[in-house]
Amino acid sequence: MEKGHLTYFKLQKLTEVGFFGKIDRYIIRQFLQTFFVAILLIVSISVVFDFSEKLDGFLGKYGPIPTASDIVWKYYANFIPYFGNLFSPLFVFISVIYFTSRMAARMEIIAILNSGWSYWRLLFPFLFSATVVASLSYALTNFVIPEANKERLEFESTYFRRGIIGSPNFHLQISPGEFIFTDMYNEHRKSAGRFCYERVDSNLTLKYKVISKEGFYDSLTGVWRFYLGVSRRWHDNGTLVTQEFENWDTILPVTPKMLQRDIKIVEALANKELNDFIDQQTLSGSIYLPFYLIEKHGRQANPISALILTFIAVPISSRKARGGIGFQLAIGVALAFAYIFLQKMTVSFALNGVIAPWLGVWLPNFFYIGIGFILAKFAQR
Repeated sequence: MEKGHLTYFKLQKLTEVGFFGKIDRYIIRQFLQTFFVAILLIVSISVVFDFSEKLDGFLGKYGPIPTASDIVWKYYANFIPYFGNLFSPLFVFISVIYFTSRMAARMEIIAILNSGWSYWRLLFPFLFSATVVASLSYALTNFVIPEANKERLEFESTYFRRGIIGSPNFHLQISPGEFIFTDMYNEHRKSAGRFCYERVDSNLTLKYKVISKEGFYDSLTGVWRFYLGVSRRWHDNGTLVTQEFENWDTILPVTPKMLQRDIKIVEALANKELNDFIDQQTLSGSIYLPFYLIEKHGRQANPISALILTFIAVPISSRKARGGIGFQLAIGVALAFAYIFLQKMTVSFALNGVIAPWLGVWLPNFFYIGIGFILAKFAQR
């Protein structure tokens, strides 16, 4: 809405009572256009930087050389929605400040409010647009991106050898009464050093134990091959059967996935799979459980943050500032970085056990909601 539209608003007197009138449609259009252009620009820049960073891997430095089709469809087709969705709340915030500041500079906000609209009525098209973005983000986060991450992480593991190669001093309860101990697990070789498997009964009496210098897992047959070890079985009558071995093939209820400590694995799990995985890790007493809970709660909190940041952005930028749009953008960027800093800080507290994981994820949103109501109160004056 450039020169001349303010006069049009005054002539119409902005007396529209219902929702989704001309002003609503105008604000919604400006909101979504600015947001998607901003996301497109940042994703384009990110792809260029990411490609230059991973060029050595694309040329086969860390493994086989991927085809151009795999780079486009298996990596970047999955990288783009992941990265765009990751920063969508912040770009909603910056986009709202940008185009609302322009409206305020052209006196359009004043004309709208003078027509009889309340400040809360003015917020409606902004929050509606933010809800559209938040709904899209929620759908991507919970249904599309986990599946896309499977291909992306598999691509990185194959061509860049990303992820944790070794997991030292691994202790795990895989089910009630079954325990695993290993001082080193190598993901790529699927080998476990100084492997120990124990099974106890309901009275915590040891019934079966396998100790080996090293074990290898055959993913085709599901068989473990152990070297230089001993197995012991305690029968109910008290007898003990001991078997020493140099090479021994056996089947155990243990798979390499149980021994992996790459915390990024949760990014590729659907919601039900993530909940089941968290239940298993809770049972095993995993020290990485806060990472997994943060991922779970983040899938709900991050989309809603688009609404909260919009609620803050409108009162910041709806007044005509002496410093112009640049001053309001500077305030917006400062608040955006403060939000990121607060988010990192509360997540760090959650990872260190200071606060609960759900609170570490939601606390920045709660804090910024309070800021939003304070700003809205002053914006109405």
